[in-house]
Amino acid sequence: MPSVVIKPDRVRDEYVIWSTVTESPHGYGSRAEVIELLRGGIRRNDAEDRANPEAAVARADVWGSSAFPEWGFGHWDDESFIYQQSGSLPRDCLWRASVLQCEERERDILDLLDPFEDDEGGAWLEERKRRAEVDAVEN
Repeated sequence: MPSVVIKPDRVRDEYVIWSTVTESPHGYGSRAEVIELLRGGIRRNDAEDRANPEAAVARADVWGSSAFPEWGFGHWDDESFIYQQSGSLPRDCLWRASVLQCEERERDILDLLDPFEDDEGGAWLEERKRRAEVDAVEN
């Protein structure tokens, strides 16, 4: 399960293609747009979704995620997602993070994160923000 389709909100026509490998969004769009992305091979490793992208999106409509129930990833009860081992991205920020990712605005994505709930979580997230600012200036 290298990537899944996540429906961040039960009502809005918004879908995010989330990589479980990089822990980040790889695409986003309306139902029709995501079906075309899947059909075009954005998830190259998943032949089933390329052949029948409507089924993946339909699972996301029902469960909040295209992951099958026994996998339990990204379903409606998942309120947040680990973003690149930097912090926790709330489900209601997935769409915004996807837009920012495609705009290459890493620092702005980091502002959406909640720090991990351990002794180092806040310090680690602040360090990632500092590095993202440096990278943005250098690029």
